[in-house]
Amino acid sequence: MESIDVNSLDLGIPLYLWMLLFLIFLVIAFIGLVIYTSRKGMPRDILPPQNKQSKLLKEQYDRGEISEEEFQKRMKNLETPPKKR
Repeated sequence: MESIDVNSLDLGIPLYLWMLLFLIFLVIAFIGLVIYTSRKGMPRDILPPQNKQSKLLKEQYDRGEISEEEFQKRMKNLETPPKKR
């Protein structure tokens, strides 16, 4: 009866191919990490639409394009949730 060495790395694929696969994995992981960290620091325009609209309203009011009553009316309109249909 033939004995089987359980510590053998012979899995049907040569060791150099396993090392090549591992190297490819490391390169892809490194590239992914670089992309993730570079995008993390990028400024994003993530304000909700309501905040954008209120910011625009404040700018219009500051420039004198709308009156105080109109500004208050529109801000109140923005603060109330939209009605569901």
